Amino acid sequence: MSTPFNWQSATDADVDHQYSPSRHALRPLDEYLTEYHELSAPHDPVALRQPRRPLLIYIHGGYWQRLSAADSLFNAHDAIAESISLHAVEYTLAPFATIPDIIEECIIDVEKTIAELQPTHVVLAGCSAGAHLAAMCGREYAIASQLSGVVLLSGIYDLRPLVVTDTNDPLHLTPESAATISPQLLAPTHGLSRALCAVGESESAEFIRQNADYAEHLKESGTATETMVVPNRDHFNLPYDLLRRGTMVGDWTLAQLLKEQS
Repeated sequence: MSTPFNWQSATDADVDHQYSPSRHALRPLDEYLTEYHELSAPHDPVALRQPRRPLLIYIHGGYWQRLSAADSLFNAHDAIAESISLHAVEYTLAPFATIPDIIEECIIDVEKTIAELQPTHVVLAGCSAGAHLAAMCGREYAIASQLSGVVLLSGIYDLRPLVVTDTNDPLHLTPESAATISPQLLAPTHGLSRALCAVGESESAEFIRQNADYAEHLKESGTATETMVVPNRDHFNLPYDLLRRGTMVGDWTLAQLLKEQS
């Protein structure tokens, strides 16, 4: 049996490798980024936000420093087929905003979107850094109490390992500042009813560990939490499943959004 990876005793280079998702992906990163754009571009984000329907709010990843809402509508085809509203959260990227600033922007956006659309059910989802941001939004009772569930994909919930990686260059995290914005290290909060923590089978050991650890943390707060390691998925294609019937993540998400129709 191999020894579990320990970021606290590992070399900086090994930690950087663990927290570089593109090194573990099934396909080149550039292919995924092009695909995100091509799948998102045909869709009008305003037209996808229909009131009084089930609503999926999605927070994109990119290590708080890449991507945008405009390239995060790749689930639009599935949303339209299911008569589900879709909203992608926009936020200021680092280094033009700190992570605490980004968290606050996301909280404001999520609260405003729910208030405006008055959805029948709402699921908040995020991938990678977006999963971290969704987890932080879910700690707000005003948001959590309105959610049918939260879907956290390939997230980072303890940010301290990132301090020694190249990813930290525009983030300027210290071990102390990283701890204050790590949901894994914050006291459990209550109000969130259901959660799914999922990660691709093809991801690094650290992403798989963080996924499992945060699922246990949520359970301690009383949240009904399901954990998945999804076969044939990596860090970048797992979000495609969010609203796709017949997939592990999609079936869970749709069950929360379409409760009245089931």
